[in-house]
Amino acid sequence: MDGPDRTPEIRVSDKERNDIASLLNDAVGEGRITLDEYTERVGKAYAATTRGELDSLIADLPVAHSRMGGGDPSPLPVAAPGGEVDQPEGKRKWRMAIMGGDTIKGRWRVRRRQGFFALMGGDEIDMRDAQLDAPVVELVLVSIMGGHTVVVPKGVRVEHEGGFNLMGGTDIKVDESAVHPHSPTVRIRSYSFLGGNEIKNPKEKKKKK
Repeated sequence: MDGPDRTPEIRVSDKERNDIASLLNDAVGEGRITLDEYTERVGKAYAATTRGELDSLIADLPVAHSRMGGGDPSPLPVAAPGGEVDQPEGKRKWRMAIMGGDTIKGRWRVRRRQGFFALMGGDEIDMRDAQLDAPVVELVLVSIMGGHTVVVPKGVRVEHEGGFNLMGGTDIKVDESAVHPHSPTVRIRSYSFLGGNEIKNPKEKKKKK
């Protein structure tokens, strides 16, 4: 009688870890996983030692079917809430906050090109559970006597591409050491007058003793 199979799992290379990170980045751009899910999975990918650990990170994605020899399903177009499909170079989508503000959080879609305008008010823009229209999205923040707070998960690349600030500014507090070569990218331009913006990582949860 044969005993249990004790064949060790094959150990993975750095290239295989990078390949999985790239596939996860594609999944973010297709709206299949959120930014928080991406950062969790990519962290596990770079910590993985066996192929089984890597395969489990993409088991619920169409690419896993392709890796098993079943072909590569074409990604579906991303539909807007009204049923329209956003074109890659479409007009920028704007959200307005006038003499007030809003908290945008939970599972929401970040358009490829999106803007936020605040007049005597502002928004808290929480991107942890957001779905992106593309691996690279562009945000424009405009604030007059107000401002915006943008929360991005660790591991997401933030690029501040300038703008204009008069008696205001943009404060960026993100952990760049957590960014990977295949990280999704949030590009931000800011325009402020008597106001400002804050871009930061979420506070780390305290571990229970």
